[in-house]
Amino acid sequence: MAEEKETISTQAHSQEGEANEALSSPFCRELRTKRYFFLQEIATEARQLQGPSNHCWCRLTMQTLGPDREYVHPNHCGPGRACYRSAFETS
Repeated sequence: MAEEKETISTQAHSQEGEANEALSSPFCRELRTKRYFFLQEIATEARQLQGPSNHCWCRLTMQTLGPDREYVHPNHCGPGRACYRSAFETS
């Protein structure tokens, strides 16, 4: 119960102090795979995106290399990468 109250107060504090900061999603919003088009919600695990071919591409470059010239893959396209954009961003 104490943990639940702590989590709620942390969330409330975060929402007040960081209203303009976008939430991070586990994968970049520009990451594409064949399975991406069949998802009904935002992917939270790499296995939800990866198919048997393991082929991925960036929506911005339409290639297997992202704008930063690094390979595109669910394990690499996340927070911390220079070209990462959260799926929760509005613009």
